[in-house]
Order: sequence, then structure tokens, then C-alpha cells
Amino acid sequence: MKSRFLFAAAALAALSGCASLAPTPAPVWPDVVVHLHTLGKAYLVDPRTDQVVAALDTVPGGNLGSTTPDGRYVYVGGEALNQNTVTVLDLKERKVVKKLATGSRPKHPQVSPDGRWVMVNHWGLDGGKLRVTFIDTRTHEIAKNVEVAVAGAASPTAVTSMHNSWSVDSRYAFTVDRVDRNLLVIDTRDWSVRKIATPSQPHYPVPSPDGKELWLVVEGRGTAEPPAALVYDLTQPGMPQIARVNLPLAGQAAIEGHHGNFTQDGRHFYMLNRGPGNDLRGTAVAAVDARTKQVVARVDTGSTGIGHTYNTPDGRYAVVTNYGNNVISVIDAKTFRLVKDLTVGKGRMGHVAFTRDGRFGYVSNAGDGNLHKIDMASLTVVKEIATGNAPGGAQVLNVWTGVFEELPR
Repeated sequence: MKSRFLFAAAALAALSGCASLAPTPAPVWPDVVVHLHTLGKAYLVDPRTDQVVAALDTVPGGNLGSTTPDGRYVYVGGEALNQNTVTVLDLKERKVVKKLATGSRPKHPQVSPDGRWVMVNHWGLDGGKLRVTFIDTRTHEIAKNVEVAVAGAASPTAVTSMHNSWSVDSRYAFTVDRVDRNLLVIDTRDWSVRKIATPSQPHYPVPSPDGKELWLVVEGRGTAEPPAALVYDLTQPGMPQIARVNLPLAGQAAIEGHHGNFTQDGRHFYMLNRGPGNDLRGTAVAAVDARTKQVVARVDTGSTGIGHTYNTPDGRYAVVTNYGNNVISVIDAKTFRLVKDLTVGKGRMGHVAFTRDGRFGYVSNAGDGNLHKIDMASLTVVKEIATGNAPGGAQVLNVWTGVFEELPR
């Protein structure tokens, strides 16, 4: 347990002041890969044997989770209608150790870099407010609920928030308010909330590897207000916006920005065009120079409704997964050229987790509900691992990450 609290990243100094980083212990890679399933299961797979070693009960809509930096626990949200539970998995003991009611439809637990907190946003409103829950990892109990007032109305099925991230020093929690279109910055020293208005629906906040900037992907509202990455300076008072990078969309049949992430070397930022609602025809990945804030490449993939560009541990590739078809696309992270489109399984592709040495990737398929093992040397499917065996396969994860797609550096 102590190793979790030694994992400290110092010091992104307030919203004013200079940002700097001190060396930090590397996160621990667990002995299992965790495959979450929307029907309410978490399958633990031993990558040495590719066998399911435990099938643990979560809750319906248990789609997304986050690992503690010491590799011991995974916190799983339950975003389905009428759900309110975060499930805590113990990867060492291979069992559920806690089910904790946090609020209406907990979306995306995210553990802080120092391992102390789990921030949980919610898809539903609680008492007409947007709730952000902070769980103490030492006790698996709620330490604080931050209630954010919203002016707009939201139906019980509305998506009121989306994803979370942390400043590198674990002081600031970043999340989004989709009711009023705001980026939210919560200071864990005093639980104050800063609201920053966005021009379209905010989706994905990503801190830069050096801790000096926050890149926020906004979905856009068609060609008049295109998807973009808004860049905020974390070293200046008030966190001012210093750049906007629009996603190049020429020839795209559908338009909506989704996730974004930095390459493993931190030199470039990926932006992805998914497409709105069920119009999942976006295929474009743009690479942005992180220093100049200029688009330097665009890749059109065979993957449709693209949502994620997962970095391989060696930084060589980005693996593109999606919401549209059963094709993953592999992009060379140095040349930004398409290396291969690979057909996998029987439904749309979801997420990827890699072995620590990068030799294999485990890709989740939402249609067949199973994991598919990819040989990253030959870029071929070498095995299907029966996990869910039914539609609803969701996130696959192992090591702690700040955002889905970036691995420990």
C-alpha cells in the first residue's frame, strides 16, 4: 500500500506559477489484464496463459475503470440507467472488495497520479446538479462530493459529463460539464471549482506530458464550428487559452471530434473524427505538432467512427479503435502513415491493453464481447479469448494511465 503514496509527481504549481516535474516511480504492471463487460462482469485474464482466472461481478454499464499506480486495485463505474455504483476490484486477491454508491450513473473513475484519489464523474444529475465524487483509495470511501450547479435542463438519459484527467501533481482534477458546455477544474486543496466555457460540447481533457498545458478536445457543431483541440496554459494565472487547433475534415462524411492523446515521446497530439450519434463514418486522424500547434499530418483509416489512438509501449505505433466497424488501424507514430488495417472479431472495436514488453496487444470487441490477441510484431490476430461471449465487451486495461491511450513513459 505504501508504494501508492510514494508515487508523487511534483510540482505543477497552482494555476499560476511555473510547472516542473520531479522523477516519479514507475507504475506497477499487474499480473492480469482486466476486460470489463457492460452486462456487469470483469474478466481477469492471465497474459502468460491467456486463461480467464476470475470473472467478477460489477454492475450493468460497468464499462470504464482505472487502475491504481501500485497495480493493486481497479475502480469500475456503472453508467447504465438507474445505476449508482462504483465497484472496487482487488487484482492481487482477484475479488471484489467494495461496492460504493456515488451518484447517478457513475461514468469514468480516474485515479490520480499519486494514487491518493479516485475522481468519479456521473452521466446523470443528482438533485439537479452535476456531481463529481472523490474516493480515498486508502479506505475505498467517499472523501468528498463536489456538486456543480448547471443552468440547463437535462433528461434522465442525457449524457451530462464524459471523461476526466488530473494535473501531473494530482492537485487539479479536470472534467467536463456538457449541460452548460464548460471545462471544470477542481482544486483538491480547497474543493473550489473553476468553470471555463467551451464553444461546443467538451469531451476529453488531456494534460501535456510536461504538465504545462491542458489540451481539451471539443466535439464541434458541424463545419461552422469544427471539432478542435483547445490548449490552455497551466503555468499562467487563470489558465488562459493559448491556442485552438481545428481538426482537418475535408472529405469526411460525418463530423464530430472524439478523443485525443499525446504520442509517447510527447512531441505530437492526435485528434480523431468519430461522427455524431450513430452516424459513425469518421475516419480521419490528425497529428499536431505539440510545440507549434500546427497540424503536420492526416491519416485516413479503414476504421470507422474512430475513437481512440492507443500508443504501443515502445512508442512505435498508434492502434486506432472505433465505434463503427471491426477494423483496427495501425499508424506509424514517426511517419504518421497507415501501416495496416486489420479486421478483428464480429463487432465494433473498443479498447487495447498491451503486455509490458509490447509484444502483444489485447483488443476488446463490443460485438462478440471477447478479447482478441494481436501479435504486434506481425500485426496479426493470433487468438480469441472467450470472455463475455455476448455483445457488450467494453474497456480492457491493466497498468495505470492518465488517459486511456497513453502508457507510462
